[in-house]
Amino acid sequence: MNRFLVLCFVVLLAGCASVPPKTEAIHLALVTDSALRQALEQCSNLGIEERTLAIKEQTQWWQRNNTYVLAADYGVLELNWDHISSNVESNRAVLAMQLLELVQLDANDQLDKWFGNENSAKECQTLFNRVADGRLDIEKKKKISNELNNIYQRSVSLASDAETARSINSRYRKYGRSLFVVEKNLQAIGCSKPNIALLRNSWPLEVYDAVCEQEDYVVIKCEWGRCEVKH
Repeated sequence: MNRFLVLCFVVLLAGCASVPPKTEAIHLALVTDSALRQALEQCSNLGIEERTLAIKEQTQWWQRNNTYVLAADYGVLELNWDHISSNVESNRAVLAMQLLELVQLDANDQLDKWFGNENSAKECQTLFNRVADGRLDIEKKKKISNELNNIYQRSVSLASDAETARSINSRYRKYGRSLFVVEKNLQAIGCSKPNIALLRNSWPLEVYDAVCEQEDYVVIKCEWGRCEVKH
């Protein structure tokens, strides 16, 4: 129930009767991506055979599904940009963190369902054989994939509009899943109107740099959406 309320909060910082299809699609794509990345890491620690299989199938899954996951990343921006009035603008970082925490909690739950109480070679082989068969492909869920395709097309259309793209890039720079958390942390240390750039985008690890109005330079390291400012 708490997670449902978080999803409602993500939509418009207000209550809702059901999770909109767009939000559900974004959530599922990010959870699946995150859970598979964690499964790859865990299986890689078991042995060479498990590592080889996991790397191969996770890589091929990404090749088949990266458009959907990237659309979901862009969809997070839409959830945070669209229909948010100026009087709640300061809540964007909180909103983004709520979503990231929900995604990670549900990814952890998914991992538990795949592996149970024991992460064994057999369970890794079973999981990544399912991945190889395409059973975890987002395209299998037509309503979800259609929503994400729509988001992707909007992102492509926006990118083709050079004027709009420049305007958005000027405000938001390069986007990572932790961008809004970074902005909030910078505000907390008195960094006003920061010029932020994404140096590394390798979820769950992200590294940003920022130049503040007073010409202070800082680096921000994030892991799973939790960020630390390093002077």
